[in-house]
Amino acid sequence: MILPPIPTPFDREGRLDTGAFRALAEALEPLVDGLLVYGSNGEGVHLTPEERARGLRALRPRKPFLVGLMEETLAQAEGALEEAKAAGAMALLATPPRYYHGSLGEGLLRYYQALAERMPLFLYHVPQNTKVDLPLEAVETLARHPRIQGVKDSSGDLSRIAFYQARLRDFRVYTGHAPTFLGALALGSGRGDPGGGQPRPPGLPRPSGTLPLRAASGGPGPAKEALSPRGPPGQRGRAPPQAGPPVPGPARGLPQTPLPGGKPLWERFLPVLEGLKEEGWVL
Repeated sequence: MILPPIPTPFDREGRLDTGAFRALAEALEPLVDGLLVYGSNGEGVHLTPEERARGLRALRPRKPFLVGLMEETLAQAEGALEEAKAAGAMALLATPPRYYHGSLGEGLLRYYQALAERMPLFLYHVPQNTKVDLPLEAVETLARHPRIQGVKDSSGDLSRIAFYQARLRDFRVYTGHAPTFLGALALGSGRGDPGGGQPRPPGLPRPSGTLPLRAASGGPGPAKEALSPRGPPGQRGRAPPQAGPPVPGPARGLPQTPLPGGKPLWERFLPVLEGLKEEGWVL
């Protein structure tokens, strides 16, 4: 399966552009197996609860989709989880709590287990962004939960990939770190679907960075994310806009406006984005 992580577009006034969001999903869905919304590329950590809810209501996907969850507490996660479930998401992609991570202990396990009791999920280990190391002992324990389906590890630490391959043989393992991508595939080769060699739908950017290393129980590989190359330099407080070869569908929608301190730069950068959008380089 190919599930591209899609950006979350905003209009010139900094409001969620639900029309552009839906149009982007509708343009991609015929070419892929599903979608990932509100992940790192979708700036899920920057969205307000109201924006998340409005986006999911507008999206109406017809194919399987994952929803990113990047909250600090179960109480904060509850609303986003229920909205994802009501929208028909097949699973969450959940980062660990970050602010008090040094004192979580068993609380980390209970957090993920409580989420999984409500909805299937994948663990998301991306310490470059969260500044949290997800302990391997915790991953091994959580892998025993029937509704925790796998882990996406974007750390670039090949020793972790080797651990998953050696100890978690029925766990779905993904890598999201491009510089160590080939090494991760080499560690996973010969054990189910290593994720290489799948055809690319015509017109889509070349997949890079996130592929399944092994399918659960030896079956076909599950979700595979096709990541677009990075676009122009990002504005302060926001992830950089994603860009790549022009893709089918409407070229519309902007990244969310930056924090107040970045407004002078944003005003100079906005015409550049508009030009790229007109040429089909920014969705």
